[in-house]
Amino acid sequence: MFSKIKLGIEEWKKLEADLERISSGAPLELIINLTLVASGGEEEEEEEEHHHNHVHEIDNDFTREVAKLIDYIAHTYNAHVHPHVHANHGSVMFAVKGAPKDLLKALREVLDFVKLNCEKCLLHSLDGEFHLGEDLSGIYFGDSYKITVIVPAEDGKRLKVHEVHF
Repeated sequence: MFSKIKLGIEEWKKLEADLERISSGAPLELIINLTLVASGGEEEEEEEEHHHNHVHEIDNDFTREVAKLIDYIAHTYNAHVHPHVHANHGSVMFAVKGAPKDLLKALREVLDFVKLNCEKCLLHSLDGEFHLGEDLSGIYFGDSYKITVIVPAEDGKRLKVHEVHF
């Protein structure tokens, strides 16, 4: 078990080192898009069917927990959050700027917040991008267990793939 934990930490360190190399000391921007689903059963599905497909003013446990997540993100990272939430699913997108170490910390903290504070919502998937100024510097996708990050290799001709675990 300890070797798996150590391996997980090493992968995060390798990713951080690659992002440091790419940024050359300049701040990066991390765009995070979280796709969330309700953890409940049929009652959320029935409620969604009852409402028109694009009604966003639904008040249930799922939407209240997503609202708490949005508040956490907005206040913790001073980020403008773009939600698109229905009664039993939705997405939350925002951007954070900073050093690679801080961006990876923010990504882990947001996922931890969802895991620890959302009983009625689950992270279905996440994806996003790393930007250096106007340039795309990397992409990532995954779920609450594993994230795959693709960045340019040192030679600039190939891509490097990192798989980091939570």
